[in-house]
Amino acid sequence: MTDDLSRGARFVARLIPAVDRQTIVGDLLEHAADLGLSGARRHLWLAGECAAIAAGLSLDRARGWMVLPPVRELAAGLAIDGSHAFRTSHALGAVIRALILCGSIATLVLGVEVLVSTLLSASGL
Repeated sequence: MTDDLSRGARFVARLIPAVDRQTIVGDLLEHAADLGLSGARRHLWLAGECAAIAAGLSLDRARGWMVLPPVRELAAGLAIDGSHAFRTSHALGAVIRALILCGSIATLVLGVEVLVSTLLSASGL
């Protein structure tokens, strides 16, 4: 399948995982034929589609690598350990703890903002 691609599109198609590459490129070639694309437009369209698919798959893999605790656990940790955040004799430790505390609060605020905006947009307001 990749023999039908130009050199640039073939290079971009190599960013797609090898397991799915033949299937995805085959589907893209069929779709390009259905659209009636040929020549340079076809090569550019194929390269753009392969790049978009590769970027999407890369983001999915990156999301799988990142494990973030739920906001509920951050709030519970803040409520339990928040009173002990500034009890230290070292200034650097206090600054780092203060930054972590502010980051936790900012994360909570962001979560509430997203939730409220989602609920308002779902209700049609």
